[in-house]
Amino acid sequence: MKIANHLSRVLAAALLGLGCHTAALHAQNIMLHLDAPQGIDAQTLAADIGTLKITFSNSKDFFDTSLYAANTLDFGSDYYNNGKDSYHHYFSRELTLNADDGNGNAWWGNTNKIEFKFDNLRRYVSGRTDQPIYYRIYSPHFSRIITGQIDPTDAEEVTLHHTELTQARRVAFMPPVGRDGNAVPAILAPDLRIGTCNGFRGYNPNMQDLTEPFARYAYKGDTLRYLVVPNSSELALHADSIVVTDTTTCVTTDYRKAVECRFYITDSQGQLCPVTNGQLASVYYKPQPGAKGKGNNHGYGCYNLGGIFLNTLTAPDGTHAAYVLPGQQTFQLRMPTVQTTDPDFLMPYNADLGYILGEVTIPASTEPVNLSIAQSKPLRVTTTLADAAPYADHLQFSAHTYVNPPYSWQENKQMSVECKEVSRQIKGNDLVVTTLVEGSTTYLSLALNAQYGAQSDTIASVLSNQCSVYGLFGTPRTELTQDDFHFDGAKLPPFSKLHPVKFIVPCHLLQQGEKLYIHGQFGDDWYSTRCSTFATHHEGCAKSLQPGTATPVPHDTLTVILPEGNHEWYVSKEGAVGDSANIHTFTLGATDTLTQTIYDREFALLRVSCLGVDSIYVYNNIPEYHRYRLSKLTKGRLYYADEEIPLNPGYNERTITWREAKLQKDTLRGMSYWLEAPITYLDEDGSYYTSYTGFSRADNYLVLEKLETATPDSAICISTGSKANLAVWSSGAYATARFITINPSEADTTIAVYTQGYVRVNFSYKGGRVPGFERLNMCYGNEQTRIVPHSRFYYRSLMDLEPGHYTMSGIVAYEDDNTGEYVTTPFSIAFDIEANTPTTIELCPDPTAIAAATANSAPAKAAACYAPDGRRISTPQPGLNIIKMTDGSVRKVIVK
Repeated sequence: MKIANHLSRVLAAALLGLGCHTAALHAQNIMLHLDAPQGIDAQTLAADIGTLKITFSNSKDFFDTSLYAANTLDFGSDYYNNGKDSYHHYFSRELTLNADDGNGNAWWGNTNKIEFKFDNLRRYVSGRTDQPIYYRIYSPHFSRIITGQIDPTDAEEVTLHHTELTQARRVAFMPPVGRDGNAVPAILAPDLRIGTCNGFRGYNPNMQDLTEPFARYAYKGDTLRYLVVPNSSELALHADSIVVTDTTTCVTTDYRKAVECRFYITDSQGQLCPVTNGQLASVYYKPQPGAKGKGNNHGYGCYNLGGIFLNTLTAPDGTHAAYVLPGQQTFQLRMPTVQTTDPDFLMPYNADLGYILGEVTIPASTEPVNLSIAQSKPLRVTTTLADAAPYADHLQFSAHTYVNPPYSWQENKQMSVECKEVSRQIKGNDLVVTTLVEGSTTYLSLALNAQYGAQSDTIASVLSNQCSVYGLFGTPRTELTQDDFHFDGAKLPPFSKLHPVKFIVPCHLLQQGEKLYIHGQFGDDWYSTRCSTFATHHEGCAKSLQPGTATPVPHDTLTVILPEGNHEWYVSKEGAVGDSANIHTFTLGATDTLTQTIYDREFALLRVSCLGVDSIYVYNNIPEYHRYRLSKLTKGRLYYADEEIPLNPGYNERTITWREAKLQKDTLRGMSYWLEAPITYLDEDGSYYTSYTGFSRADNYLVLEKLETATPDSAICISTGSKANLAVWSSGAYATARFITINPSEADTTIAVYTQGYVRVNFSYKGGRVPGFERLNMCYGNEQTRIVPHSRFYYRSLMDLEPGHYTMSGIVAYEDDNTGEYVTTPFSIAFDIEANTPTTIELCPDPTAIAAATANSAPAKAAACYAPDGRRISTPQPGLNIIKMTDGSVRKVIVK
């Protein structure tokens, strides 16, 4: 058979070569033949590599290396997405190394031609009949990932032959040599083209243990960039590169050639300052192109690869030191302290969370060398604020910049920059403040804020803005006025036109996370004279409700400093405006003393008292009702509440009251029981329907043992306003649960569950296993007790049912293997189960079959008899008897 070999695609950023093979086959039997590198004996290949793994999938997404990088996964993973979605499916097997292919060359392949059957592989990965199966072969010893696809065909046997590895050459990385000439434990990133990372979790994707030699097979002319990370508190990691030759290459990292490097921070006077505290680490930060992380993942190259602090070696002056091989290398300091006499010294942090990162060049030397990781560059900035003298005690300055990986964990992260105030003077009615700002970072901003201490009235202001310290072409700006402070085009308002405004807001709105938002304008130009701020509680405020009084809801007064002009305000979460009717407006004049109040019509506060505990719920957009839910198991009691509590504007309260549900049973078997909400779904036409396709026992459940006939008093407590399903289940592989609906009422209720021996019932659809339900409703007897199958039903389509009469309706739903279409088939049947008679029920959509199934109208007979205390008896006794009928109904009979 003619086999086509070709490259199918190029991996992310062309970092890896990709051998891709496509064969037009629907092979019943598949043989895979992967030729080994030539010139390497089988014994060496077995020691270096051994067996390989091939992974099959229903999607070729796992060909794309950038998907592995974004999830920070090792390339050796069977899947790029941690297997966390329901669409992609994977299946892996081993490929055995064979010593001779008949021409003196080794190869990998499956040992048995029936080991890979196309139809079996398709089922393993949930593939469709007319779609190809994709495969991937990866080893950390190879610089290429082998990929391909298997297309459907009628061929009985096919061999897939890959030859791309035959020209690979062996590169052997040896354990590094320490200062004393002995081997040092280490880890190795053998090829930085594919990316690597390491972090506080100790996770090392695409890195290998280097306590023994490690072989990498690459191609002549390729450049391998690699990284060696010694497990030492004195030796720095080392990044280097080699060009692959036509022969085997050995790579040894020899730290006997390393230089003793002493690390300093330079002060503003140019003096090297010893670093006597903090943590020094040797790091490698090289984010891979296109490998931008997602969620909690950070992509390749964004972690500290050292993972080991260099804290053993120090210089005579006490500064940190380490042994480093010549070349360029990056180091980081965390929260350092220095010895300096510079009065203007500011720590030149350039990375988030208190880090300094610096790249230095290590010269070849037999003597110690002094290296500066960073230099302090303080800028003296004088700010003059006209008419700001009345606010001199409250105006504060801070500095910040914005950083990106590897200087932060996320994009565009705001980072604090060191600054300190030199002087503060009042000149006439003006305020003049001189500040030193660390200027070694770009995008540096000086921020102005007004700060007030905790007090009975919360105070906020519009006096928060910022100013860029560097002008065009990077020129420092050392003289500033309030006109220089603006954010997104909005300026600071004139200090001479500021006045306090008091806002009276219900305290519990603020306690529940609501905030007061104010937006205004103090001039004619909306773009430059707009202003905004928000206010909330101060930390010490915790006012309580006063139920039973004329004013049960306490209020808080928020004082906000605002400029003269037009303003609007509202109370909400996250600044989202709900009902426009709740937006207030006012105009602030030169002599106004204003008070603004939120009215009861604009919010609803609900106090729910339940089991001795009060819960508070607050809404500033009032819904029709609040849904209160509780499911609790405590001291052998089940408590369940699910009530819709109507809401009115202002203050509302509800006390949850309880009723008891008692469960009675016979002594045939034990039962577990729990409470849950009735399930209702919204149909496409806007109507509602119920469906119970399966159950799982709730976490909060109790057990009624076999010989127990009734639950203890108050074991099941349901709130009087709740509708609940009481679920009862006798353990068993295919046992179903009974769901009995209890409607809202103030009266206690008793539920009797009398059981019979189970009958194994097999359900089939078109003669096979039931593929699944989109909807299902199954009821037992005239009582209309709902029967719910266990999730295990869907593995073998089996249920254990009691004798009696059943009705069953719903929609069978599945994806057709041949067409890929989603198929739905409605059905409705009725059937009887007889004792000790296992049976099969066909879910047939044929109307005539349904009619035949429901035609059974044999009169019900007595199936079992019970005494009032639940004991099963052979014949009715004088007095009250409980008779279980074959149709599932229960009758109470008095024998005189």
